[in-house]
Amino acid sequence: MIVRTLLLLTLFCTSCVKQDSPLAQSPAVVSLPEVTRKPWDFHGNDGVEFVTPYWDIRSTIKISRITDSLPSFYADLLDHYTTVFGELPYPQNKIDVFLFENESQWQRKLVDMIGSDAKEWFSLGRGGLTVDGTGVLYHLDSRGRSRVTLRIAAHEGWHQYAEAVFKNCLPTWLDEGIGTWMEGFRIRSGKTRFMPASNWDRLTTLRKIVAADRLDSLASLIASDPATLLSNGRSTLLGYYAQLWAVTCFIIEFDNGRYVPALRSVLNAALAGTLHTPRGGWLYAFTDSPSQMEQEYKEWVVQFAKPGTSWR
Repeated sequence: MIVRTLLLLTLFCTSCVKQDSPLAQSPAVVSLPEVTRKPWDFHGNDGVEFVTPYWDIRSTIKISRITDSLPSFYADLLDHYTTVFGELPYPQNKIDVFLFENESQWQRKLVDMIGSDAKEWFSLGRGGLTVDGTGVLYHLDSRGRSRVTLRIAAHEGWHQYAEAVFKNCLPTWLDEGIGTWMEGFRIRSGKTRFMPASNWDRLTTLRKIVAADRLDSLASLIASDPATLLSNGRSTLLGYYAQLWAVTCFIIEFDNGRYVPALRSVLNAALAGTLHTPRGGWLYAFTDSPSQMEQEYKEWVVQFAKPGTSWR
């Protein structure tokens, strides 16, 4: 069983595989001819199911404005996942998503899926899971909003997509880092504009870490395990995710994308089933000089997180 987590705590803060652009239009669900909508029931709780060409989305959320937007939002996510790093394939099978109205329904679904092991994940407090490729989330916003909930969907959606198309698992630090990088977007007038580096929640946590001079080394981040960090407290896990977000932004942004070709090579190797940990560790997938990359990152991230810089 493979479990990925996403943790939230005012701000929010885990996919493996077994089988062989910036601006996207988000039309109303009624204008999507390939979407089938039908009633769905979860242990007596009325809901709705949307079946699209690539997603099977079930929800008990009672706010129709949110539920009706899910098919187009998930379609936008998939368009983004398959183009932002170069051309990647669409999944061959539909991806399952469960988005519940509240935490108690979410917990009951986890028990249905993984039995007594579910209690280990109840301590997330506010979060979402991907279990063997299935996303299990619940509504975290208030007053009819959906911002935080959809950010979780974007993060977990990446894990689900990765499980569906990559023949090799991405290393955890990179999979989680890309997941956080997918959280950045804005929706205006029905349009989803992906802005990966604009993630105020992650940036706020990162600034606290930088100000306290508590940045982890790249080697330490790469070696960390989210489940172990969760046992040490949610604030520790939040810091981990914020730093992985920063590392991913660095890989993509530094020196006009110097490390992007290496990132694409890693993703393509995972797609082909030829991905292996490089001799010496994962940093060698990006550079012949990890110590130089470490220094570049430390200098870059201080400026990246500096208060007063232009909004990203």
